[in-house]
Amino acid sequence: MINKALKYLAIAALSLPLVSCDSFFDIKPSDEMVLDEYWQNEGDVLAVTMECYRAMASYDYMKRLIVWGELRGDNVVVSPGNGDSDIRYIGNLNLLPSNGYTSWTSFYNVINLCNTVEHYAPIACELDPNFTQAQLNGYIAEVKGIRAFTYFTLVRAFRDVPFVTEPTIDDTQVFQIPQSDPDELIDYLIDDLKSVEGSAITSWSNTAYTKGRITQAAIRSLIADMCLWRERYEECVDYCDRILNDHNNPFMLENGSTFGRSVFITGNSNESIFELQMSSTTTYNGALSDCYGNSRQGDAMQMIPYDFETAGSTLFGDTDYRKRIFYYANSGATAIRKYVANLKPSALTASSLTDNDYEFYSTFERNWILYRLPDIYLMKAEALAEQGSNLEEAFRLATLTYDRANPGLGATSLNYAEYASQTAVLNFIFDERQREFMFEGKRYFDILRRISHHRTDFRNIVSSYLQPKYADLDQSTVASKLSAYDALFMPINSTEMRANLLLKQNPFYETSSDINLD
Repeated sequence: MINKALKYLAIAALSLPLVSCDSFFDIKPSDEMVLDEYWQNEGDVLAVTMECYRAMASYDYMKRLIVWGELRGDNVVVSPGNGDSDIRYIGNLNLLPSNGYTSWTSFYNVINLCNTVEHYAPIACELDPNFTQAQLNGYIAEVKGIRAFTYFTLVRAFRDVPFVTEPTIDDTQVFQIPQSDPDELIDYLIDDLKSVEGSAITSWSNTAYTKGRITQAAIRSLIADMCLWRERYEECVDYCDRILNDHNNPFMLENGSTFGRSVFITGNSNESIFELQMSSTTTYNGALSDCYGNSRQGDAMQMIPYDFETAGSTLFGDTDYRKRIFYYANSGATAIRKYVANLKPSALTASSLTDNDYEFYSTFERNWILYRLPDIYLMKAEALAEQGSNLEEAFRLATLTYDRANPGLGATSLNYAEYASQTAVLNFIFDERQREFMFEGKRYFDILRRISHHRTDFRNIVSSYLQPKYADLDQSTVASKLSAYDALFMPINSTEMRANLLLKQNPFYETSSDINLD
C-alpha cells in the first residue's frame, strides 16, 4: 500500500558534498527525529531528496522497471529452470492479481518521499537564512521530476492508478483514493514539469550529480517522452530540440567501437542524461544481477535474450556492433552482455566470437540509464514520422544511432529512398529503438505506445511482436491472453484492492479465468 509511515524522517548530519561518486550515497539519515522537528535547514531537504534517488535505486523499484518494461516484451524470455515463481507465471502469460510484481508499493514510497519534500522543504527555506529561494526551486524541480517519472511508469504498466500529491505522514491516515484518468494524469504531469523547467539545475560540478540527479535536460527528456505517449507530437519535437540546441549543456554520441564500455560499463558517459547511480559499496544493482546475471556466471539469471535469429528475424545486420556486443547468439549460457561484457578491440571484426573475445565485469556496479541522447534522437524521429510532415528528417535522426553501431564494417549505407513512406519510416524507427535500447526497460512500453497510437492495427502488432516468443505455449491460450487492450496492462494487486476499496480492477482480470500454464 502507499507508504503509510513517514512519521519519522532522519536528520542529515552532512552538508552538500561534491567531491566523489560515493558522496552521492553518503548523504543519508543518521538519527531519527519526529517529523515536526526535522525540517530546519537545507541539509534536511538534501537528505530526503537523496533518499528519493536511493529509493529509486532500491531492489524492488529496479526489479519492476525490468519486469514491467522488458519481461513482458519481446526482448527476453524466462531462463529455463530459473526465475522466481512470479516471474515464471508472467513468462507463461499466467499473470494474476496475486502476483508479487503487481505490487506498486516501492513506487508509491518514492512518490510519497517526493510529496514530502515538496510539502515541507519551504519550511526549511524559511528557517535557514542561507537556503535561497532559487535553491528551494531546484529541489522542487528535482522531486517533481522523480515523481513524474514514477507516475509515468505506473501509468504505462497499470494504466489506471491513484494520483496523490500530498504526503502521507501518519499511520492513522486512511488511504482511500480512486484511480485517476490516465490521460489527465499524464497531462497534469507535463504541465507540472513545464512549470519547473526553468528553475531546474542545469549541471553540477560533479559528474555523478549531473548524470545522477534530475537536471533541466532530464525534465525536458521526460516531458518529450510523455508528450510522445500522449500523441502531442509538436511538443515532443519542441522539447527534444531544447535539448539538442542547448549548447551550454551539450551531449554527444560515444564512439561506435567503444560506446558499449563507455555507456554501460563505465557509466555517466557523454551521451547520458539521467541514470540511477549504483555503487559496489553502498547501492549495488542486485535487481540487474538477479534478472540478467552477474559477470560471466549467467546460470542463475532469471531472464535470457529471446532467440530472434532462430525465429527468423533479421533485426540485426551482421555488421551491427550491438549484435556482437549486446545480443550474443549464445548468451543464454551467460549473463546478458550489455551490462557485463565488453568486446575486445581485436575481436571487433572477427567472423565468429567466443567468451575469450570479451572482457567481463560485475553487474552489481552498473548504473541504470533512464535517458540518454539516442532517446532524444529517436523520440523526435518518431514524433516527426507520426506527423508525416518531415519523413526524411525523421529517417536521418534514426540513422544516427544505426550508423554509430555500423562503422566501417562494410555496411551498406541506408538510403531514404528505400524507406520513403510513413509506414516504412515508422517501422525503421521502431526497429532501431529495439536495437538501441534492448534490455534497458523500454521495449514493452514502446510496443504499448505503438498499439495505443494505432489501435486499428492491434492484432497485427500483437501477433508480430508479442505472440512469437510464446511459441512453446498452447496458441489458443496465448491468443486469449493477448486478445484485448486491457490485457496488456497489469492487474491491480489483490492486497491493494482489499486495502483501498475505491480501486477498480482492470476489466480483463475481472473476467479472465485462471489458466495455469506453469
